[in-house]
Amino acid sequence: MTVSAFVSVIIPISNPSCDVETLVRGYSEPLGEAGYAFELVFVLDGVHGGVLQRLQELNDPHVKIVRLQGDGLGESIALSAGAARARGGFIVQVPQYLQIHPEEIVKVVRALETGADFVATWRHPRVDPWLNRVQSRLFNLVLRAVMGVHFHDLNSSVRGMRRNVLDEVNVYGEMFRFLPVLAQRQGFHVVEVKVRHREEQGTRFAFYGIGVYVRRVLDILAISFLTRFTQKPLRFFGILGVLSILLGIAISVDPIVQKIVENESLKDRPIFVLGAILVAFGVQLIGFGLVGEIIIFTQAGQMRDYKIDELLEGGSGEGGGVEPMVEEEAPVRPRPDVPPRVRELLPGEDARWDSYVRESAQGSFFHLTGWRRVVEETFGHEAHYLVCEADRAWQGVLPLFWVKSPFIGRQLISLPYAVYGGVLADDEVSQQLLLDAASDYGRRVKAGYLELRHFSERPGERLGYDLYVTFRKELPADPADVLPSIPKKARAEVRRARDKFGMTIETSDDVALFFNLFSEEKRRLGTPSLPLRWFQNIREEFGRQVVLHVVRDPEGQAMCSVMSFLFRDAVYAYYSGSRIAARGKGVSDFAYCQIMEWAIANGYRVFDFGRSRRETGAAKFKENMGFDAMPLHYEFVMLRDDAKLPNFHPSNPKLEGPRKLWSKLPPFVTSRVGGRLSRYLP
Repeated sequence: MTVSAFVSVIIPISNPSCDVETLVRGYSEPLGEAGYAFELVFVLDGVHGGVLQRLQELNDPHVKIVRLQGDGLGESIALSAGAARARGGFIVQVPQYLQIHPEEIVKVVRALETGADFVATWRHPRVDPWLNRVQSRLFNLVLRAVMGVHFHDLNSSVRGMRRNVLDEVNVYGEMFRFLPVLAQRQGFHVVEVKVRHREEQGTRFAFYGIGVYVRRVLDILAISFLTRFTQKPLRFFGILGVLSILLGIAISVDPIVQKIVENESLKDRPIFVLGAILVAFGVQLIGFGLVGEIIIFTQAGQMRDYKIDELLEGGSGEGGGVEPMVEEEAPVRPRPDVPPRVRELLPGEDARWDSYVRESAQGSFFHLTGWRRVVEETFGHEAHYLVCEADRAWQGVLPLFWVKSPFIGRQLISLPYAVYGGVLADDEVSQQLLLDAASDYGRRVKAGYLELRHFSERPGERLGYDLYVTFRKELPADPADVLPSIPKKARAEVRRARDKFGMTIETSDDVALFFNLFSEEKRRLGTPSLPLRWFQNIREEFGRQVVLHVVRDPEGQAMCSVMSFLFRDAVYAYYSGSRIAARGKGVSDFAYCQIMEWAIANGYRVFDFGRSRRETGAAKFKENMGFDAMPLHYEFVMLRDDAKLPNFHPSNPKLEGPRKLWSKLPPFVTSRVGGRLSRYLP
């Protein structure tokens, strides 16, 4: 039986004109539809009459009202007071207006359910006036630079947390703004979730008062000290003290030397007085640090700046193993049946996504979440991974990237830099829900089309694109049967490379060598190469799922290299590069024959030769190796009336001139410029 957590939404109210009816309706509907038991805790800070009356008139059983004595006590006190009277195991803090689209609150709760202790939100994309966005971005950039934290939007007032976070993290004054930082320092698992920002009524271009900027700077200094030096105060005060002493000594040296050598009076040398003051001040600062260390030492037994995730017990007998640390939560109730719905993948769900991909008959290596991390880290394209679920059971997934390019425009692609992608779904209903959600998002960001790189046919009518074919077949059971299964002409090339030219093949870890061969071949073809960091990131992300093979001549010179991906029972021979000296020696035929033999010896049963454009030399080479062309079902959902199918590919005659020019450029130019251009050629 599925159960749901009890969620307490805390809403501090300090504005008498707050629209509480909209807040109640806005947050109740998505939480109710998602099957959560919940309460809305309104904390009235200095407002009473009108707001209190409107809340009471709603007569809503989900509403709880907490009135604070005094005016303007602040959000920290309001949050603490609301949490003290909330019943939920999950606490969600929201502002007194709809800062985000209400349904996004479910993302926050889902992230808590997947194991996060604290959920910070990132309003993206922002819809504030540009000046407000710039100020917020500068604040977060400064904070990341000073403290090394990864949060993008600490100004967002929407946060989620488990109850025990507030029990162990002290919140006071303006420190509520830095709750994610404080929780992370305390050892809690903190994640950041993107949420859709909602246009705020009445927002305008605004410079805040000088006092606001001063307070923000002081807040950053305070939080930096609290998170770095509370257990080692001598490091903070000691560094400042030593610097002060050294500076004081430096500016006092000259007057002292003059006094000793020429017996000059020091009374007319104020620089000496300043130096003496700095030395004395430095000694005092070191003393402050020592006093702090003494206090920390005497109170160390009562301090706990760590969290226990699990307890490992050894020993003989039964009952050893892992004992999870279980926390008490508020009562939960059975989750009612709900229709399928689409949401974004949440932090902590990557393993579940990858498991779904591996179990899906149409899942590919590129659908794995590792591909997302590599694309984001290398090129910075914005990912949106969608999940269709019903009653917590997943029924489909759709990985998307929003790509902005001067060559193809602003588009949604599933998946960039991959030959396979698109939607994976258990049924046509789930597929359509995912496509509808992706289309809605695409229209919001003004994308021209949604591109789906399907390996096989999917239900439904969409625009097709038959430029590409792929090559894939089952391998024989014995490595010795690979060569006889290759057509006669290619078989002769394999033997010529092996017997006449003495070619050998080996596995390798040299990504830089592979990149040199790859970029050299791309230049000859007139195509920009992917950057070296792309291949390094792939190798680092996927580890043993990536294999490099290198073909060498008798002198040990690398003639050809192939990067292959391993997924389920298949080997994807995906990237390759060779020297011009390898031409006419059968090196490529030899390389792929040997990789197929290696695949069989290592337990793989399918060889994927990847896609090629129809009727090209690459396609004919693969056919000559005994592979049959299979049509790829690339499909498009047009999102704008003026959108057109992509035509930026090597088969376009208009690109013939630029390709020839590129092939004549020096290698050091193409390898550097090509890496930057490839960001826009997904």
